[in-house]
Amino acid sequence: MNDTFNCPTCGAPLDYKGSDPIIRCPYCNSSVIVPENLRGRPKFSTERSDFTFGKLDMNGLIKQARRINEVKELAKAGKIQQAVSLYREISGSDEAAAQEAVARLAAGQPLVLSGTSTLDASSAAWTSDSIVEITRSPTAGKTGAGVLGWIIAIIVFVAIAGAVIPALAAFGGVAMIMREFNMPVNVNIPAISLPMSFASRELSFGGEGSGAGLFDDPRAIAVNPTNGEIYAAGYSDGRVQVFGVDGAFITQWTISAEKGNKPYFDDMAVARDGAVYIPVFGVLQKYDSRGALLKVIKLDGAYIENLDIGADGTLVAVANGEDILWLTPEGELLRRVDAAVSSISDDSELDAKVAVDGLGKVYMLGAFNNAVFVYSPEGRYLNRFGGDGDESGQFRAPMAIEVDGKGRVFVSDIKGVQVFDGNGRYLNVVKISGVAFGIAFDDQGKLYATTNSGKVEKYDIKE
Repeated sequence: MNDTFNCPTCGAPLDYKGSDPIIRCPYCNSSVIVPENLRGRPKFSTERSDFTFGKLDMNGLIKQARRINEVKELAKAGKIQQAVSLYREISGSDEAAAQEAVARLAAGQPLVLSGTSTLDASSAAWTSDSIVEITRSPTAGKTGAGVLGWIIAIIVFVAIAGAVIPALAAFGGVAMIMREFNMPVNVNIPAISLPMSFASRELSFGGEGSGAGLFDDPRAIAVNPTNGEIYAAGYSDGRVQVFGVDGAFITQWTISAEKGNKPYFDDMAVARDGAVYIPVFGVLQKYDSRGALLKVIKLDGAYIENLDIGADGTLVAVANGEDILWLTPEGELLRRVDAAVSSISDDSELDAKVAVDGLGKVYMLGAFNNAVFVYSPEGRYLNRFGGDGDESGQFRAPMAIEVDGKGRVFVSDIKGVQVFDGNGRYLNVVKISGVAFGIAFDDQGKLYATTNSGKVEKYDIKE
């Protein structure tokens, strides 16, 4: 049975069946957040079981891995408290330990499992793409036949969300082989250096609310490249909040709305001189670092909605849904490319986002076209990549685009923040705790995101 609710943009009725947190309106093609009460609920096990493992119980270990994966999926969906409750139910741990474990799972970090007398896993960590080496115990007897008399090494790629059973089967296989040749079953997993995931979360702050440091639907985010201060703003309440590098609240200001309307903005940028640029009602509002209005930049025939700032201080903005404008810091028009996306794709584009790299190359994310379009600093079309779909490198409801200092292109959609090289080759994905509405980088290459859980998160990206 389908549930129905109305699109907040065009008011059209939307039929919904599933569990995705965001869907696309078939009438206006906008990305729509599904109300929490309508989303499909996964079924989770509530059976209590022993988390301390004791002697190796293959079926029990597989069961525990599956249930830990349930915790991970809840955490990734932004249901942190449910994840904490389930983890406590599984493990019997206290609130603080459960919160720490859930935070690690949500950030894609290893979850350390304690060892047993049969399988010493005291140094092993299970995580996506981890490498686990199993060797014969150095204290084991010297009996054995042929090649199995020396160290047995098995490399097992363990993915906690899909490859747990094959990995555990490999563990069991080692034990059976060793028994077959009268070798001691005791196996050690030695201390190893696991490869770090592509990104690890360093900081998370905020939450839903109206108080200092809390948000109502945060979308826009920017980082002062000089001092690292973080700027984040709500989509409709016009409140811009400023935080220190540690996430501590510093100050805030509110953008006034025209004729009683809500401002509805989802982007901002901070220049090296501390000036903050925010597109509201089709114009650029320029503030100092503490919210004093410096200037309103308005261009005839240009409804400005999105922008980025080049290394030389040039403003690169999107107007009228897909026109590219190059502006001075004071708003003087340098050049423009009209219909930058639709003139290439032959499909309409009403909601493009823009990012510029250190060399001035421009990347336009066509949200309606589900593709990234690349232009030279002079505005000449160069390339496109992406496409509509659920495979790696394709987009489903793309929302934001940024380029880091290494020239890698980051695009957020419901799968996470996908990463490409400057030529559009897919590299990896950063798994965000929920959905990233806005993304930004600091000068150290740290990734910041506003999420649908009402928080700001900071990630360290692997080199």
